Amino acid sequence: MSCPYTWPQNGRAERALRTLNDITHSLLIHASMPYVYWAEALQTATFLLNRRPCRPRHDHNPFFLLYGTEPNYTTIRVFGCLCYPNLSATTPHKLAPRSAPCVFLGYSPNHMGYRCLNRATGKVVISRHVVFDEHQFPLS
Repeated sequence: MSCPYTWPQNGRAERALRTLNDITHSLLIHASMPYVYWAEALQTATFLLNRRPCRPRHDHNPFFLLYGTEPNYTTIRVFGCLCYPNLSATTPHKLAPRSAPCVFLGYSPNHMGYRCLNRATGKVVISRHVVFDEHQFPLS
């Protein structure tokens, strides 16, 4: 245990928090997103950091050490980009639009899907079937 307010006694934890802070800040700046989305950026930063290989762990990542399998890197997308989730399951009738432009907020911790912010309704949609435009940032 370290004394309160004495960060030099807890260097490893402080360095890990600094790394997470730097990644969170970079994600928000790259997507030109306001700081009200810091929690989503922090969750995405943690998701990405847990999948990054690390030399002290013999080039394994925390995901591999926890689950014994390599993570799927093909599902990683650019934070804050334009995306179009499939909304056909929640449409009121058959002729309603099946998608809407959204902002990619990260990965769902409880589902195998992506979290997308529908700016028109202000709701977060979780969907597995999403089309991404990783060169467009709607909040910029």
